[in-house]
Amino acid sequence: MSNPAKKSEELVEVTLFADGNRYVDDVFVCVNGESCLIRRGVPVKVRPMFAAALAASAEQDRLAESMMRRAAERGEAAR
Repeated sequence: MSNPAKKSEELVEVTLFADGNRYVDDVFVCVNGESCLIRRGVPVKVRPMFAAALAASAEQDRLAESMMRRAAERGEAAR
């Protein structure tokens, strides 16, 4: 029988976007007082809580971009 606590702590592989220009620096992630620094552009294994925080951050970035795009379109339509 597998241990559910052990499974929840299995490392997850992530690869953060790197473009050699704006997205070059390592990414600091902190969850509940625990932190790590993740290199960009290479596969890295991290704890699931850090992967989840990165996914949530990426989703917030997508939502913000979408809202800004819609606001800009409304502004163009008003002219």
